[in-house]
Amino acid sequence: MENSSYNPYVTERIRRFDGVLTGVCYSAPFMHCEQESPRLLNGCNIISLHNQLPDTPELIIIPLAGNILTRFLQAPEIYSSLQSENVRLAINYTGLLQQDKALREAAQHFSFWLYDLAPPGTCWKNIASFPFSGIVLTDEFFNDNYLKFSFPFLLGSCREREADVILRTPQLSLPLAKYEDLQLSGWQEQRTSSVLIEV
Repeated sequence: MENSSYNPYVTERIRRFDGVLTGVCYSAPFMHCEQESPRLLNGCNIISLHNQLPDTPELIIIPLAGNILTRFLQAPEIYSSLQSENVRLAINYTGLLQQDKALREAAQHFSFWLYDLAPPGTCWKNIASFPFSGIVLTDEFFNDNYLKFSFPFLLGSCREREADVILRTPQLSLPLAKYEDLQLSGWQEQRTSSVLIEV
């Protein structure tokens, strides 16, 4: 029996640690328009479908990278539906480095999340100076760093900026209180490859 309230285009769900659904991350194939369309993303369709769901979560996360990010930044005014208060555009650190100036201009109208906090060669100043509204930690990064002395300070600096800090993992392995002590906002249930945004 099929669940009619299940949205097949949702890649991964985002929850608080008490289990409340707070957001969804959509898969890339659903976002793309037909070849003949001058638009790159199906933003209006995502938003309208999302608003018809019975238990609509607060946030909609839409990943952008590579050519898709470049084309989006060439004409962001086409995607006014993605300026909704509950929409977050997810980018990776490579995209931030390659499109810094255009992303900063777009950040005046759109809300961005960072989906790979610390790949090799990361310069923290680039991240700290960009107005991200959320940062998503990979399971690998979290497990390698959460016991280190500096980790709570790193997360604290994100939370001071009122940015959500989300852990993307297939399953939670620590007691829930530990995640809350570390000031994480919630977790994203990883259902795809470990890299959400592939260039």
